[in-house]
Amino acid sequence: MIDKKISDEELILLLQKGGNGPYFTLLAERHEKYILKKCTSYVKDDDEAEDLCQEILIKLFLKVNDFKGQAKFSTWLFSIIHNTCIDHLRKSKKNVTQVITEKMADEISEMIEGVDEVPEEISMTILNQLLEEISPEEKLLLLMKYKEKHHIKDIQLTLGLSESAVKMRLKRAKEKLNKLYMKQRQKST
Repeated sequence: MIDKKISDEELILLLQKGGNGPYFTLLAERHEKYILKKCTSYVKDDDEAEDLCQEILIKLFLKVNDFKGQAKFSTWLFSIIHNTCIDHLRKSKKNVTQVITEKMADEISEMIEGVDEVPEEISMTILNQLLEEISPEEKLLLLMKYKEKHHIKDIQLTLGLSESAVKMRLKRAKEKLNKLYMKQRQKST
């Protein structure tokens, strides 16, 4: 009988030591709703999200030995979800930038100074343009920090960067967004 109170990290450790299916079943049951919810936020289609959820669970099972326990399991899982969904959107020729823009829209005030002074429809137009001008890595960093609220330490361990590199890249991405925002704002007024 498996102790239901066992942590995700402990379950992963048991799986890495050759543990059996019930450990993975428990892990999958704990996170399936979360994975499905995240997938739906990317693809906006229940059937597609369900397929992606199954694909992510398979990846999770196959990559269980890649988890080193340095970052939180939830951060590691989010990176698998994000990368799988973005790859799917690219393959299906959907607008990846639009999806990321929608996911970041609520958090824009945390990233860009003075955004509250501009009407929302103008802000969204400007945000769309801004996100076209930053790299996928910058978008991922901003999404992990401001949308998903992951700690710097977890981002660092998940992406394999030093803490100072994560902080510097976040700072540069925010500065870049702010600079581009001010430029766009001047054009629209």
